[in-house]
Amino acid sequence: MTQSILIVGASRGLGLGLVAEHLKRGFEVIATVRKAEDEPDLKGLSGAERLTIHRADVTSDADIGRLATELKGPLDIVLINAGISGPRSVANADPAELDHAMRTNVFGPVRLAHALVGHVREQNGVLAFMSSAMGSIAENASGAMAVYRATKTAQNGFARSLWLTDAKDRGVTVLSVHPGWVKTDMGGAGADIDVETSVTGMADQLKAHAGAHVHKFVDYSGREIAW
Repeated sequence: MTQSILIVGASRGLGLGLVAEHLKRGFEVIATVRKAEDEPDLKGLSGAERLTIHRADVTSDADIGRLATELKGPLDIVLINAGISGPRSVANADPAELDHAMRTNVFGPVRLAHALVGHVREQNGVLAFMSSAMGSIAENASGAMAVYRATKTAQNGFARSLWLTDAKDRGVTVLSVHPGWVKTDMGGAGADIDVETSVTGMADQLKAHAGAHVHKFVDYSGREIAW
């Protein structure tokens, strides 16, 4: 049976790479972008005949509601990839910048997850958030990028609550996944790994945790990250 995956935020970087990787693995892929200009790279991928594209902005309740209505389940995997770096200093940032970072990295993805968890296949389905090792309090040794760190910490906390309240009883595994430090627009050219290495590892982790019935914080290689 052909498996299905929804990848939210798929226009470039890791999202685009994850679409390409799962098409290569034979999945039926549903991808979301925010605008029409984001679609050509997706449509040009090998295997795009198994790709469906929807437009959705995770910060829009109207878009969340429409996407949840349009999607037909069950989905084997839902991966919510949405994030911005946000302002570097919480003390000096404009409040509107802080609000935007929280809506984009935390509230939008989590509200979307709550809207979609009922679409995830019972017992063997996986709902994953694109998290970051920067969301780990235990591993924070520098204090840098405090706003981004806090958004990912908050997202991890909401992910645990989602698992306990809506996902666990349905047998849906919830993952908070760190992609590694990747050579993307956000990660920069000096990052540790390329997109292919990251997305291949993340796809392996999504597959390995099907039916695990847990909420875990892992990186693309399977290393468990301290909360």
